[in-house]
Amino acid sequence: MTDDNYFLSTANPAATRDQRELEGKALALLEHPALLRARQIATILWQQVTQYPARDQIDRFPNMIDEYLYHFALRGANSDAAYPRVLRIMTPPGHWFGRDVPGSRWGGDSPDFIYRMVPVEPGGSYRLTGKACCENPPSVTYSLVTVDGSAPATIAILDSLDMVTEPGGDFVITISDQPADGPTNHLQIKPGVDHLLVRDALGDWLNDKPNRLQVERLDQPNRPPLSDDQLAANAAKQALNALYYTYYCTQSGSGQAPNELRPPLSSAPFGGMATQWGTKGNLCLEEDEAFVVTANSAGALFRNVVLCDAFFMSLNYWERTGSLNMAQMAADADGSFTYVVAHRDPGIHNWLDTGGLRRTIFGHRWQAFPKDHNGELPQFTAQLVKFQHLNR
Repeated sequence: MTDDNYFLSTANPAATRDQRELEGKALALLEHPALLRARQIATILWQQVTQYPARDQIDRFPNMIDEYLYHFALRGANSDAAYPRVLRIMTPPGHWFGRDVPGSRWGGDSPDFIYRMVPVEPGGSYRLTGKACCENPPSVTYSLVTVDGSAPATIAILDSLDMVTEPGGDFVITISDQPADGPTNHLQIKPGVDHLLVRDALGDWLNDKPNRLQVERLDQPNRPPLSDDQLAANAAKQALNALYYTYYCTQSGSGQAPNELRPPLSSAPFGGMATQWGTKGNLCLEEDEAFVVTANSAGALFRNVVLCDAFFMSLNYWERTGSLNMAQMAADADGSFTYVVAHRDPGIHNWLDTGGLRRTIFGHRWQAFPKDHNGELPQFTAQLVKFQHLNR
């Protein structure tokens, strides 16, 4: 399926008619009584568990709630699996096509990911049509996710490294209840699956672009589209159900002992990307301190390090260097990578700027391991040092 009027920009493949319409729908849903009630409940619950632990960053709380509710308003707007559309989520606030659009970040978003979701349901049959839009296409994962439980779970995953793509960059992914018939770009829907989550992992922000994507349902839906009341109910339910998982994600970082990183683990057991490894830490730095991390690449084609605030939202990476990916970071002489987290510039390339926050959540991702990967596991060393003792 192709539609010349669907893509609104030649520069940004994620700027589509669906995106524009769903953002407008989500903004309207925010004023629906179901979402207003969900906002009230979410605000009270979050305040009660963060008022003291996050007291030094409580001024960031209103924006967190705004983005959290808009995130789920977006997902509610695109919750009709009988009439699916491709929707970008997890973005910072911005102004485009003449409209102010709120942010939709939550739960440790990655500045390097273009997150998109497509609603699907058991019994449905779907075709996702895509095309690469840059010389070096990004690493992409296509995950079927269930949200029916205390935490999201990945039911099936397709990695772009394993996909069949035409020489010009075109590809098709089919999604249905049926298993794959031989080697093909296919995902099988299992009971409980709610949506397809697509993550394009960009490296070079100036030249890398996400893939163009468009979806169609192949079988005829047996009902009309969901009403606004139904979409709002879906949004409110998801927003309230996700509170506890969001709190877990946040506390798994800020609830750790200060200035320690846990060993790298696969993200699969706690609802993350099954092909991703990561580590997380609760950093607490005084003005005269710095935190130094040296990590290997482990053969991963995509890696990044990210700082988040006490509510596990990325810092303003468009204003300061609060994150680095594999294309932006500089290697050490031995091929490892050393990062310095500090309140002021230490005079090295791999500086992560705290933005003046005494406490930040540090995260490191490794993903996209090639088929011929030698089995090297992610590893690192970390230490707290005095700023004046940094080896520069």
